[in-house]
Amino acid sequence: MHRTLRALLAAAIVMTTFFPTNEAAQKKDRFYFERLGYAHWQVPTHRKVVALTFDDGPDPTYTPQVLQLLADYHDQATFFLIGRKVGEYPEIVRQTALLGNELGNHTFSHRHLAHMNAQELAGELDQTQSAILQATGQRCKYFRPPRGYYDEPSVLTAHDHGYPVIMWSWDEDSRDWQAPGVHNIVNTVLKHVHPGDIILFHDGTGNSRQTIAALREILPALHERGYQLVTISDLLRSADHTDAESK
Repeated sequence: MHRTLRALLAAAIVMTTFFPTNEAAQKKDRFYFERLGYAHWQVPTHRKVVALTFDDGPDPTYTPQVLQLLADYHDQATFFLIGRKVGEYPEIVRQTALLGNELGNHTFSHRHLAHMNAQELAGELDQTQSAILQATGQRCKYFRPPRGYYDEPSVLTAHDHGYPVIMWSWDEDSRDWQAPGVHNIVNTVLKHVHPGDIILFHDGTGNSRQTIAALREILPALHERGYQLVTISDLLRSADHTDAESK
């Protein structure tokens, strides 16, 4: 009898851990999609790794400066590209990939997803994928929605097209697009950083000048703290459950 009870309890724990509860399923919130593996805000890991991500590029002024800084520190990042801009600056996209960085899908026009239906979003994903493939010969693996807006239809549409949705850690939004000042960008990132964080920057806005200045302080500071700066793919591979399974 005791063995049967223990077995039932273990099964209940597994079901609760790996499958959304009814309450979570009804909410369709962050934790519901994370448990399904359809979206990621952060990666559970004991290793001191974080992923820098850059939205809204490529930009002919700021993206090359970001790439140079990353190369100076032997780091890689993930760039979520607007498909329309990929067609305008394919050489920058090629250089981004050649330096070992990862390319992500940020829609073709950067329209708000609340104003798109599933068919329109699918078209934007396909257009951007085609533009990146034409520029680099590579396919992108991940999707980030413009302005961080997501709902069940958009997450499922991305999933159906093979894209996990990549958001960012709630306390690691640099808000650099608002030009809050270099000190505030640096302080926001460094004050809250934890292993497994996904950090949000922008390399394709008119305010990205502050981003460049902030990165000159953030990159060496993260290295001094023992952090490794990696792509989203490498960050996901560093998850603790992956480490456990490989032993």
